[in-house]
Amino acid sequence: MRYARALRSSRLRAVVTLAAVGALAVSAVACGRGDTRTASPAGSPDQLALATLDHIVQGDNAAATAHFDQTMADMLSAPALGQAWITYQELLGAYQSHGDPDDVQRGELTVVNIPLQMERAPGQFRLTVHPDGSVAGLYFLKDGVPVP
Repeated sequence: MRYARALRSSRLRAVVTLAAVGALAVSAVACGRGDTRTASPAGSPDQLALATLDHIVQGDNAAATAHFDQTMADMLSAPALGQAWITYQELLGAYQSHGDPDDVQRGELTVVNIPLQMERAPGQFRLTVHPDGSVAGLYFLKDGVPVP
């Protein structure tokens, strides 16, 4: 019984953490463009999204957050991003691989979706990018979540 309670508590924390990361990303997008901390040298939103995902998978959260706009930088630290990734893997299983990026335009923003193959269920990595290459939002999602 104690294990079941601990498991429920652990899953609840995981869901709350993922919800918080999603809320932070949504807030960053909704707040509009923050001051750019570092513009992306990647050249395209797809390249930036793939590089950011690779940094996250490799545990290089400082590099993954390097292109955040000021709003994202203020709201999601590198350690918090790392913890969110750990929590996401606890829910869907360990990262296995990813597919090709798919872009959706939302006003001036480019939303890049990358399908993820996780150990227990498919997932989706989403990065929202300003025209200058700075990151306005980052999401770890279940598969099939539509772009708002």
